[in-house]
Amino acid sequence: MAKLNIIVATHGQFGEELVKSAEMIIGQTENIYNLSLLPEKSFEDFYKEARAIFEEIEGQTIALVDLFGGTPSNVLTALTKQYDHKVLSGVNLPLLIELYMKGMTAESIDLEQIVQDSFKVFNESMILTNERLEV
Repeated sequence: MAKLNIIVATHGQFGEELVKSAEMIIGQTENIYNLSLLPEKSFEDFYKEARAIFEEIEGQTIALVDLFGGTPSNVLTALTKQYDHKVLSGVNLPLLIELYMKGMTAESIDLEQIVQDSFKVFNESMILTNERLEV
């Protein structure tokens, strides 16, 4: 069985709380790593923490970041030159859960296909509920 590593890198503790929320739904997780950019951390500190994660993990990896162009996005994207991983911005709970479930049940990991499937999940996760539910 293949494993998919997921790195959740965000401003503040958003990513940590997102993973906790996912665990309320799907139970205890593994192979999910958090990187939190806090006000007291420099770019260099955040970069070192990210590199340390890549030095510890093996296998296919997707990084989920909160905001395109922010420090988490820039650092994780810069590291694609050294480590073979994909970076998706706009992390949300449905996307994290879907990626995790696919990563835990896949016989093999096709990163390109997972990325393409992620766009569909992302697009379908935003719903105007007023039009879907009768109130």
